[in-house]
Amino acid sequence: MERNRYKESIFPGSTTLLLENGGDTISLTDDSQVASSVVFNDAGRVFQLVSGSAGNVVTSLESNGYSIGSGSYGLFLPDIATYILNPRALANTFVNGGIELDAITTSALTITNNPNTNIIFKSIRSGASFTANSEETITSDFVFVRPRSSQFNYSENPSFISGSTGEVLFPSFINSPTTYITTVGLYNDTNELLAVAKLSRPLEKDFTKEALVRVKLDF
Repeated sequence: MERNRYKESIFPGSTTLLLENGGDTISLTDDSQVASSVVFNDAGRVFQLVSGSAGNVVTSLESNGYSIGSGSYGLFLPDIATYILNPRALANTFVNGGIELDAITTSALTITNNPNTNIIFKSIRSGASFTANSEETITSDFVFVRPRSSQFNYSENPSFISGSTGEVLFPSFINSPTTYITTVGLYNDTNELLAVAKLSRPLEKDFTKEALVRVKLDF
């Protein structure tokens, strides 16, 4: 049995974050749609937060969507659903791509109980819009079932044996039977049927053939 797990994350290129201060509003998104390569760190993929919406980058200030003189607006880590904001970019004037959050400065970051968290919260709330498409966490189990050449060559189907006497209908079915596998049943240790998998097409089986069927379970 093999098992794959997909962590909860956010689709790159699907995010829009509005920040507002004093009537000035900026819209941020990630640059996954225009990035020439994907950067990775210990948390997974890393993208830059830039001016734009839903993956569409606005280049009216800088060709890469950055603020003027202060770089990108932060980092977007989709695999752990995390945003890291750049305080210097947000502290810029509106014409330079910021919203003049004056408290978001280097000195403020060193002050005990600094007001930056509250200021950012108010800025996001005033922007009144945050959208992101998330990915669902899915666990996939792959179960491999191997009918060998000597197995599953006979059937209890009425086309194979007589329903009244239990005899094989045709002599050729005794020494040279041919069956068709259409369904795989998964049982627990107490022989209770837990799941049924249907093959996309019947699988021909006789004494000369073996098969390997992979069953995928998503839950």
